[in-house]
Amino acid sequence: MTPEDFLDQVVTTNVVKLGENRGSLRHAVNAILSLDAFAGILFADVQLKGRAQCREDIEFREMLAVESPEFRLVRDAAFALKHGELIGKLPRLVRAAKQVAAHDGGFDPSAFNSGFDTEKVVWIDADERQPADAVALAVLVLLQKLPARYART
Repeated sequence: MTPEDFLDQVVTTNVVKLGENRGSLRHAVNAILSLDAFAGILFADVQLKGRAQCREDIEFREMLAVESPEFRLVRDAAFALKHGELIGKLPRLVRAAKQVAAHDGGFDPSAFNSGFDTEKVVWIDADERQPADAVALAVLVLLQKLPARYART
């Protein structure tokens, strides 16, 4: 499977499913983990082709995290989900799996005229609480640009 195949068939599908089911923890976790996994898959492909700017995928993820605050949030959430709780010295926006959770309702600035949203939504609790679907979509847009960035010209 190429990185583009994984992006199209797995990552994009998971992000779309989350957008259709904003309150589904399963869809949120699938989207978060597949977005993070894609970074590793792309790095391995870029490294194999001799185009990597760094030696390890952790460094590659850090480059993306510096470029995109949303990717940093997804990366940290994925690590927390995989390990339960992060106790290392590295600063993380998300340190525990319980910071990815569904909550009833909440204020939706885009629906200001209609008041409060009573739909269940999965949020990522960091410095600011972010809706998982919006974060995942922002990261997907970033990741869709990456294969072309590393293609031979």
